[in-house]
Amino acid sequence: MKRQQGVTFVGMIFIATLIVLGAIIALKLVPAYIEYATVVQHLREIARSPEARGSPREIQTLFSKRAQIDDIKAITANDIEVTRDGDSVVLTAVYQTKVKLFGNLSACIDFEASSSK
Repeated sequence: MKRQQGVTFVGMIFIATLIVLGAIIALKLVPAYIEYATVVQHLREIARSPEARGSPREIQTLFSKRAQIDDIKAITANDIEVTRDGDSVVLTAVYQTKVKLFGNLSACIDFEASSSK
């Protein structure tokens, strides 16, 4: 008589639970990374634009307008640091995003966006 091999029902439920839990966490974290990519894109576009030759306050106003259009809430224009590197402008922003996962469990993600990377 052959012995059966394979995954038991309990093992299958355990594996399915891990997959569903991983998917839930991923679905909650992905928007924070999409917003980070949008912030980096805007910083690079502003740094390359001719308007970047203005004062730091004008550059922050440019970001504020773009952030309002794309509904960026994790960072404000005041969080952007403007530095000059010769003729070019380098924009950096360091910020944290807290994402509620489930229950009293949250994920805190540290981001460092820059126009030079």
